[in-house]
Amino acid sequence: MRKLRNLFSLVLGILLTMPFLTACGDDESIDLGTPKYESISGKYTINNPSSPYKSIELGAGGDYIVTLNNGYNTSSSSRTVIKKEAYGIFRQPKTQSRATNYNGIIYGQYTENSDGTLNLEGFGTIEIVYGTGEEVEGFNLTPINGGPVTLDVTKEETMPDDTMTNALCRTWKIEKIRLAGEEDGESYDITLTPENIKELGDDYDEFPEEVLFSKSGTYMVYYSNQSIGISSWKWKDQSAGIISYSWDNYWDDDAFVTLSFSGNKLVIYEAYEENDEYGYYKEESYTYLVEK
Repeated sequence: MRKLRNLFSLVLGILLTMPFLTACGDDESIDLGTPKYESISGKYTINNPSSPYKSIELGAGGDYIVTLNNGYNTSSSSRTVIKKEAYGIFRQPKTQSRATNYNGIIYGQYTENSDGTLNLEGFGTIEIVYGTGEEVEGFNLTPINGGPVTLDVTKEETMPDDTMTNALCRTWKIEKIRLAGEEDGESYDITLTPENIKELGDDYDEFPEEVLFSKSGTYMVYYSNQSIGISSWKWKDQSAGIISYSWDNYWDDDAFVTLSFSGNKLVIYEAYEENDEYGYYKEESYTYLVEK
């Protein structure tokens, strides 16, 4: 079997026959409510020239991402052609450690303290500074290993509020991944879980446990070995529940997945087919997620 290409799965024809799923554009199939930190969520660019921090992103579900100025560039302008078979939306070419300063990315969860400040696990405490009209204009940051510092910030542009975007943009827990395909005339149909992934050979390494989507166009995957991968997403066809994803700021026309919501659950489908001198290969993936 070729190297695992992706981590989402869901065949559209099968999806339409499954009784617990409804059409992705049907608002009645979405029952998620508003994430706890929706009002302050977003990606904030740090304007202080001497600051070691490039940006701080607060996820609507209570996860944060800090990018350091000397770290991994999550918005690289280089046009790197990524072979889709090798990666897919959850197979990422670069990873960073969670809640650890590794290659310039720090990730973890945050909660609100009784005094209204935010406790970013493994990083520090933030007091939000508001301007006129409740616009966030700064952070008073007290890092775990350092003195307090005031940061001037600008919130990056976010996607407009609508049912589908509001439903997707939160943190999801990945329950299982079903892969169904064919290679050189032989069919396979396997289901990956956190418990069995190590039993399935070298092609299946670390299980992607969580994925965060934000209205700033960020998506981040957290893996079982405490590594993360960060990239970008955007709507390809919102009415059909289809999103595109990129690697190194390169948007491949074939890099897209289909979403389907049911209550507080999400199924994501991705398909790949190739017929070349090495033979015929086809794979469809179904990733089953639940709101974290």
